[in-house]
Amino acid sequence: MFSLIFGITIGLALSIDAFMLSLVFGSTFKRKLESIFTSFIVGFFHFFMPILGYYLTTLVFTKINLTYYLESKLNFIAFLILIILGIMMIIKKEDGEVFNKRNLFNKLLFAFSVSVDSFLTGIALKTMQNINIIFVAIIFAFVSCTLTFIGLSIGKKTAEKLLHLRLDFYAGIIMIILAIITLFL
Repeated sequence: MFSLIFGITIGLALSIDAFMLSLVFGSTFKRKLESIFTSFIVGFFHFFMPILGYYLTTLVFTKINLTYYLESKLNFIAFLILIILGIMMIIKKEDGEVFNKRNLFNKLLFAFSVSVDSFLTGIALKTMQNINIIFVAIIFAFVSCTLTFIGLSIGKKTAEKLLHLRLDFYAGIIMIILAIITLFL
């Protein structure tokens, strides 16, 4: 029961960034299939990352002692990922293909960027008793997949209403601004 309550609560908190960025990222999507596919990728990352953090904690943070080095670099890593996403959205061409390599890379990069906090949560969960990490990770995946899909759908619908605007460009600019903000958080 503790894992369920904890999973839902933390899952919602971890998925807020995915939802907010999905509002922007979804404005560049042309088909509903893209939203579904991207939501599942985000859900997968939110499942995999806490488990990875949970089981790598002992190795990386106690035996190798990289804690201070990695903590100081996390904001910069988030900055780089968001900058790359923003630039790729600005230079995006209207190619109509949903699953070409570049679009797949964008979706994977997006999913990774909103799932890094799940990795850190997995590290924190290692210190707690009575936590079933697999169950919690499944809840994280479900919540993040659902919220991402909602955010992408809202972003796509907003873009459809404003078709005359070049929303890819504006979405890219917003991603770059968010990247710069992450440096100061």
